[in-house]
Amino acid sequence: MLSAAVRPRRNDVPHAVISAEVWHTEWARDLVERLALRTVIADERLSCERVLDTLAAQSVAFVCEELPVSGLAAMTWAARRTEALRRDDPLLGVVFMVEDPRALDPRALGPLVRTLSPGDTDLPGFLAEVQRVRREFHWEARNRRPASRPAGEAAARPARWAGTVPNFNVKHPSMLLPYALLSARTRREVYCEVSPQEALLFVADSVGRGPAAAVAEVFRTLRQDVDRLNSALGSRLRLHLDHADDYEVVQAACEAGFDSVMVDGSGRTLHQNVLFTNAATELARRYGVLVEGEIGSIDGAGLRKWNKTTPGDFTRFAEDTDLDLIGAHVGQFHSFDYGFAATRRSLAEVGLLDDRATGDDLHAFTEACASVEKELNDAGLPGYSAEHRLLAALARRATTEGDGPRLDAVFQEMRARVPVYQRPLLDALEKEWLERRLAKARRKTELWDEVFAIEPAREHRYAAIDHGLVQTLTKVLDGTGRALVVHGGTSLSRVDLASLPAHGVARVNFGSGVYADYLEALRAHLPVDVNAATGEGTWKHLRRMSYLAEATRDWRSWTDAPPSFVDTFVSRLERCYAAPLRGRTPEQAQGGRS
Repeated sequence: MLSAAVRPRRNDVPHAVISAEVWHTEWARDLVERLALRTVIADERLSCERVLDTLAAQSVAFVCEELPVSGLAAMTWAARRTEALRRDDPLLGVVFMVEDPRALDPRALGPLVRTLSPGDTDLPGFLAEVQRVRREFHWEARNRRPASRPAGEAAARPARWAGTVPNFNVKHPSMLLPYALLSARTRREVYCEVSPQEALLFVADSVGRGPAAAVAEVFRTLRQDVDRLNSALGSRLRLHLDHADDYEVVQAACEAGFDSVMVDGSGRTLHQNVLFTNAATELARRYGVLVEGEIGSIDGAGLRKWNKTTPGDFTRFAEDTDLDLIGAHVGQFHSFDYGFAATRRSLAEVGLLDDRATGDDLHAFTEACASVEKELNDAGLPGYSAEHRLLAALARRATTEGDGPRLDAVFQEMRARVPVYQRPLLDALEKEWLERRLAKARRKTELWDEVFAIEPAREHRYAAIDHGLVQTLTKVLDGTGRALVVHGGTSLSRVDLASLPAHGVARVNFGSGVYADYLEALRAHLPVDVNAATGEGTWKHLRRMSYLAEATRDWRSWTDAPPSFVDTFVSRLERCYAAPLRGRTPEQAQGGRS
């Protein structure tokens, strides 16, 4: 039967499933109890696998069992047990108790697997790592509803908007200068926006502390740059968070001082969208920030035309949420992938692959040993044969705890000692080891290509705005103090853009087209054809970011005397994007939030 720690614990505290052998080992039990988890004991009547079957998915942080063998047998046994325990949860932490730390080098184990020996002090760090990786992989694990608002003075209501304003993507911080100059020249508000995905892939210097921390640092830097430009140029540049579906990202933007945030639950069902939007709105309201939501997912490649927002869904969404602005799918399309959650999963997987791949990658070596041992068994060689003993000696030499020799030195040493007829065995083992290392490198390359496949290839073409739908949706918002936002502005023709102010649209977002225009304008400053790069995905992104870093490395010094290309780019922004939105004066604008 299940045995649990006597002290009652909160439901969100994870479980630790401990085998009876570990629990009855005094030093091991003491280390586990210090973690203050909900401990469940498994014994011969109820195995660890059956205990896992009775508990909710992902509620178990780790399983701890005894490692009854050592050497090559320990590696094989640990791999088999890890596979069995992770049948339903590939991110389950696995800990093997060993009395003698020399029994097995933990570097030979896979990601999120470790040994536990007397005097060990790293178990809390291991628990934190398991929880961190799960947060990166699982949106639900990091997006529980935020705590209720603390008592105290209420934040001021968000400021009123006026007219239809353009909102430009920030693919690189240097783009802030022309946006601020546009605002100063037109004497109007201009919004600039960055999504978590853009902040991570285009602006962040490092992800060493994790994607969320990297993005938060980008937010703080952008806020400082916008404030500096507004002060120096007299502009009214506003900072907006675009397409955020993580509470922690929304909070980071609010804490950095963003003027508005978009909480995007549009990829979920209407009910889930409402729940997420309300919780995120409540969080943003604590900071007095304008909040935008979205109903009706805008297709990234512009291929689906049947997923326009329906008036019924829009009405329910507007009634069930307390938003200032609402984005909808009215026929436009995006050309950028805002999949920040998928990027976090990919980066976490790269981290797991890197976790044991350092140095000689002993984990790949142990897998190679197991594979070659199976081949020996399949060939009919008994366990006591010289070949099995050679394989065990190699594994013991390479994976004994401590700073042993490099694997290439181990192979060289063994080649000088074994008979000629056993040399093929060594070469087969080396081949398996190198192939497994290469497989990890290939998988990481695939993951990077997925991360940087951010601009779907398609020919430039305009979307067809459903003006009747726009009128219907804005009528739903009449008298509510809310307004409509149209994303995918660069997919719209000038005629369609000019019609949006008359419909009472508050904001139009421009992204990929503006970025392409900026790169084209930069060629006058540093003549390079960035579109001539061969390949897609990672290499295309690398080339562009390398070019931007070189061409704009001193962009903050341009404020007093901008290069001529900046003025040319500002003129294009005004002519192509800002001018069509001046269909009405600010005094004629509908809606607004006071």
